Amino acid sequence: MGGDVFLSVKEARKLHVIEGVLAGRLTVGHAAQVLGLSERQVKRLKVGVRRHGPAALPHKNRGRKPKHALPETTRRLIVELAGGPA
Repeated sequence: MGGDVFLSVKEARKLHVIEGVLAGRLTVGHAAQVLGLSERQVKRLKVGVRRHGPAALPHKNRGRKPKHALPETTRRLIVELAGGPA
């Protein structure tokens, strides 16, 4: 997995806090409190950032179509049958 990693503002804040934990400036408990997460989740993020860098923070399905999404043709047919604008 390579390429550029684009983070949302929330993810960038999370990265900043996790980097503080990795550098020893923050404790896991304090980071959990700041981020509104459990200590377990902060530890999980800490391991991910250490192994994969910032790429560990965004959800892995970002940019993909949901598995349960209807096919576009089916969606159009439903809208048409309902009498709404396509």
